Amino acid sequence: MSEGEAAALGSINNPLKFKRQDYQTLLETCLASGELFSDPAFPAEHKSIGMPIDPDPQKAIKWLRPKDITKTAVFVEDTIGTTDICQGQLGNCWLLAALSSLTMHPKLFDKVVPANQSLSEPYAGIFHFKFWQYGEWVEVVVDDRLPVRQGRLLFSYSRTRNEFWSALVEKAYAKLMGGSLLSCFIEAKSYKEVGVVTKEGLIKGHAYAITDTDKVLKDSEETLLYKLRNPWGFVEYQGPWSDKSKEWDGVDEAEKKRVELKRTEDGEFWISAEDFSRFFNTVELCSVNPDMLEGESVPQLAWTITEHEGFWVSGSSAGGSRRYRRSFWTNPQYELILSEKDLDDDDEDQEEEDENGEEDEEDNVVNENKMTEKQEQKAKQCTVVVELLQKDRRQKDKVNFLYIAFHIYKVPPELQGQCLDSSFFSKTRPVARSGKYKAQRGVWRKVHLDPGYYVIVASSYKPNQPGEFFIRIFSKTGNTLGTQDFTCTSDFLQVMALPASAEDQACVEKMFDESANGNDRLRAKELRKLFNSVLNKDYNLPMETCTQLILAEDSEGHGSLRREQAENVLTNLRILQETFLKFDEDSSGTMSSFELRNALAKVGLLCDSKVVQLLCVRFAPGELQMSFHGFVTSVTRLNKLFALYDSETSQEVKDKGINAWLLKFLAI
Repeated sequence: MSEGEAAALGSINNPLKFKRQDYQTLLETCLASGELFSDPAFPAEHKSIGMPIDPDPQKAIKWLRPKDITKTAVFVEDTIGTTDICQGQLGNCWLLAALSSLTMHPKLFDKVVPANQSLSEPYAGIFHFKFWQYGEWVEVVVDDRLPVRQGRLLFSYSRTRNEFWSALVEKAYAKLMGGSLLSCFIEAKSYKEVGVVTKEGLIKGHAYAITDTDKVLKDSEETLLYKLRNPWGFVEYQGPWSDKSKEWDGVDEAEKKRVELKRTEDGEFWISAEDFSRFFNTVELCSVNPDMLEGESVPQLAWTITEHEGFWVSGSSAGGSRRYRRSFWTNPQYELILSEKDLDDDDEDQEEEDENGEEDEEDNVVNENKMTEKQEQKAKQCTVVVELLQKDRRQKDKVNFLYIAFHIYKVPPELQGQCLDSSFFSKTRPVARSGKYKAQRGVWRKVHLDPGYYVIVASSYKPNQPGEFFIRIFSKTGNTLGTQDFTCTSDFLQVMALPASAEDQACVEKMFDESANGNDRLRAKELRKLFNSVLNKDYNLPMETCTQLILAEDSEGHGSLRREQAENVLTNLRILQETFLKFDEDSSGTMSSFELRNALAKVGLLCDSKVVQLLCVRFAPGELQMSFHGFVTSVTRLNKLFALYDSETSQEVKDKGINAWLLKFLAI
């Protein structure tokens, strides 16, 4: 970033302000007033930590600042390390395991825990931390009041007892979430097993941090070991290669010193790779952006990253899996353009598929050809990692993950730059996919593709399941990721350029003879009677829709229509009814809202996914079906907005484009 250039909002140097609290402003205000910061957004109350009040006065919780807990309180004691953090009563071993891993990356640690924070002067009782969340950095401000019971911190604490950075990070994270770099845990078969200590000293349903790996030489043979840490700070593994096991007896003292073997109860221990694989069920890795590890002792590969946020909307863009052929195409589509070949060879194979999860209709076919596909992909020249993450599915103490997956399709030149419809997906197989649908926070896949134009479809397993997601692409060379949308266009007037039939002319003539006012015009009440007399009874229009039709046709503000205007509107309604009937398969007077884009296209209105989504929200709110009058209103509003845009003379409006214009005024 050049000098004087403002950092992008959401970057590490210009993070989003959680709860709109700006650390520097609050700090300066507190220092000027001489008052310590008390956070109104996270009050020092029981409800903030979700714990009931203990009736025993001896166990009452007090909220104290570090200097009130110990006179020697410091923010950071000398240096940071994996053993700084011990778990308290909060069941967040996974968070503390991640923080333990974070301490091994000083540059990354400084991004999360900004430097120049202290419990000494200047001190105002306020601290700030930064968390990476769905592609953006978020700054969270907290005061330093911490819950204490019987003189000890209720939640996480440092082994030195006078260091408080980890307790304050935990408080900031709790505030952010309203309730890892690398960690692993042992699954518990039932709730009753959680916390049970096995005979080997391992805890079921508990997360450990993987803090190191090494090979130890013993009797001329090497053994691969992993160093793990229990966030509790005690209760260690008692099996082979644990701190006091006999396996260390034959190891040279210099070798023990090299791997920093400590025979103390600090929660950290070594375990062989073989036993690790036998005892642990899951390993979770955090995908760290390459730029976040700048300055670390890691290979600097030429990885580029592109990312996008999206969402599934019921009845519009939550189309479900490929089993649902009529709606799958409505899922969010992202164009991926791979422009360069890899500069180096990639010998790593793809991740093996998990047996768990929901299958697509075609999964069995794909599985039969898995080896062939892998061999084909190995011959291709662009290495790409695609990751799809669900957003905001964790609510308080519950997690409600959707079954999610993504599919990648190669797009021929004649279809590039446009939204792909159901016919494309019914005839085309994906060239890559994430695997079976899984109910977890994220799914990812490493694939090898030719340079070219692709579309990624992100979907949940079942249609009409709303949710937000974040998708990002890692590639070794240049790539472009964007929404698979296009400029909205209208040929509505050309499609509707039909003369009124003799029958319709007669109907209009009769209504005018019977009901027209002195100016030979009809108002909404009479027009509604006219329109509903010729339309199928399942497609009758309410007064509000008739008013919309008048406003769209009458540019002079009369609030009524002349004979030729009434004939024109009636002719258009005939065409709209004929179009609607093609999508009203069960003759219920409604059509699936997933079909709105196709129905609009039939009458010359080509709209991108965002516009169609907004139309569904406006004119089929909370419904999976759209009524005829909702369709008529959608068409009427669109046609009027296209006409207004064409007459607009502002260059600023033209520069923003028709899509932005439609989104702005459809929301009103």
